[in-house]
Amino acid sequence: MDSSRDDSSSDERGNSTDTNNNQDRRNYHRHTNQQIQRLEAYFKECPHPDDLQRRQLGEELNLKPKQIKFWFQNKRTQAKSHNERESNAVLRAENMRMRRENATMEDALKNVVCGPCGGRGFGREEKQRNIQKLRAENAFLKSEFERFSNFLAQRGGHSMPSVGAFTYPHGPSTSNNRRASYGTSSNHLPQPSCSLRGPYARGNISINQPHQLRKEMPLQHFPPLSQMEKLVMFETAEKAVAEVMNLIQMEELWKKSSIDDRLVIDPTNYEKCFAKISHFKGPSGRSESSKEVVVVQTDARILVDMFLDTEKWARLFPTIVNEAKNIRVLDSMDNGRQTLARVIYEQMHILSPLVPPREFIILRSCQQMEENVWMIADVSCNLPNVAFESMAPICTKHPSGVLIESLPNGCSKVTWIEHVEVTDKTRPHRLYRDLFLYGGLGYGARRWTVTLEKMCERLYLSSISDFPNNDYAGVVQTIEGRRSVMKLGERMLKDFAWMIKMEKKLDFSQQSETNSSGVTIAMRLNNEAGQPPGLILCAGSSLCLPLPPPQVYDFLRNLNIRHQWDVLCNGNPVTEVARFVTGTDKKNNVNFIETSSGGDNNSNLMILQDGSIDALGGMVVYAPMGLETAAIASAGQVDPSTIPILPSGFIISRDGRPSSAEDPDGGSSTLLTVAFQILVCDPNHSAAFNVEESAATVNNVISSTVQRIKAMLNCD
Repeated sequence: MDSSRDDSSSDERGNSTDTNNNQDRRNYHRHTNQQIQRLEAYFKECPHPDDLQRRQLGEELNLKPKQIKFWFQNKRTQAKSHNERESNAVLRAENMRMRRENATMEDALKNVVCGPCGGRGFGREEKQRNIQKLRAENAFLKSEFERFSNFLAQRGGHSMPSVGAFTYPHGPSTSNNRRASYGTSSNHLPQPSCSLRGPYARGNISINQPHQLRKEMPLQHFPPLSQMEKLVMFETAEKAVAEVMNLIQMEELWKKSSIDDRLVIDPTNYEKCFAKISHFKGPSGRSESSKEVVVVQTDARILVDMFLDTEKWARLFPTIVNEAKNIRVLDSMDNGRQTLARVIYEQMHILSPLVPPREFIILRSCQQMEENVWMIADVSCNLPNVAFESMAPICTKHPSGVLIESLPNGCSKVTWIEHVEVTDKTRPHRLYRDLFLYGGLGYGARRWTVTLEKMCERLYLSSISDFPNNDYAGVVQTIEGRRSVMKLGERMLKDFAWMIKMEKKLDFSQQSETNSSGVTIAMRLNNEAGQPPGLILCAGSSLCLPLPPPQVYDFLRNLNIRHQWDVLCNGNPVTEVARFVTGTDKKNNVNFIETSSGGDNNSNLMILQDGSIDALGGMVVYAPMGLETAAIASAGQVDPSTIPILPSGFIISRDGRPSSAEDPDGGSSTLLTVAFQILVCDPNHSAAFNVEESAATVNNVISSTVQRIKAMLNCD
């Protein structure tokens, strides 16, 4: 009996164990190969998906969002461990190499001989005596140099240049013995030298001087480059041109993004091809790469000239390039193909005060590859002793550029490559996170080509010698007046885009709402032509609207309802008195709007407005002006750059979410930035200015405008 009980109890234990094993097997889920491949591809593009992306990915792979979440957590942990093991292996190998080199040098020092005579080398004590002797001779020569220099100055001659002014054979040395380096080194970022400066106006950047206070050095006063440094720069330029050409010609270096099907660089193939030239990704950086092709109605030679001239470059991309300036223009070099090279400072900013600017010092080179084909390549260039102060991301431009091909009809085919490594000091604001981290629509090639196409259309239409059929001349009677109004609208866009970065922010930001950033306020003192002199207060707010960008753009351009949200109208209707089309899309135009004054038809206020829309979003920018100023602008007898305007307006952007079959434009939401500029006092009354009171006033104006727009769009 006991035996039978033992047998039965053992059977029960066996059955219980089998049951537990079966339960464990039922609870365990192994992903299929197809699921793993899709998850791996998505992880390379977006290692931190949000809830919506996890839900969409789960629906696609028939997995629960929690399974997706745990897989990505485990994958990030696995990737981190793998990277640490690789880094440790590299460090161990480097340590062993340095130990071997150290041992080799110690052995060589024991048997060192004098090169000229072949005799025994100096001992340590003898070396110290020789060094002291050389220092004494150097001090004597310096004193003699100063004595002769003073003697010449006293006799009315020219003083001799200081010792530090002579060019060293291996390039200019610095206080910490660092040389200029080029290639893919990262660039920290400069602050503007003065809050009074406007677009194109950067003249100084901070120079890092050890053990001294920082001081500013004008960009044009950098020390001259030695011949060796020039050769190194031209060699870097040649390599950048070759890499960009390979990126254009070799299709295997590209793959479709698993998020939105755009072309991005395949890191594996890139590293195989360019491992000896540059690194694909730093330990803490993220890579942004893209490729686009567009045909524009501008001659190829004109485009090349505009890309090499920094002022024309900034004018060609007014909503992207805030500032651009030549630091050094290098002599051309002809090694089979003529290479033009220059070192350029460039600051870029888009969309909102919430988006930090990006700044680069780049080496830009131009080569004519064959007849009617030009290559322009950019690569980051790190100058010694330049310490840029900014909270913006640290950005490195890997070889990027454009291939410009002349077409028979006066147009040009442009192939654009962007390849940048970004190390964010802070994560992008939640409103713009999808746009920059996942969607690739931030500073990618798509934005550059869309802007290029739009601006080439604008420049062509502004240059024609007659009124097109789509124009409504109205109060503008001459073709000179038309050109003046179009140039004034172009400058208005540039000034507004420059203002929107709001570098000198005040501490008056309001608390953020669910779909809004609150109100950001900045202040500057203006004394330059083109804007009214005095203290100017800028206020901006960014928000998300559950509507597509074209619908928001049409609403803001609708003159029939403008008086319901625009404080400039004082509740009175407005009338369009002139309109000039600036692109193939008739919605892109600059126009004059006249406001009415209550019961009569007389008005003392005109509004100049410039609006445009494209595949990524749009802008509506406007500035009020008196009748006399409007008459001067429409007459075309005065330089438009001297007409004082203070633009305000809206920037419309896609939200950056991936497109779908139902919504090919990518997401159904709009990121809207509203920004106003107000002249609060002239320079003579700045002492009586109350900052907090004016900040509260402008905050109320922009907040009420936003609320009215949201209510009219049923987005409360």
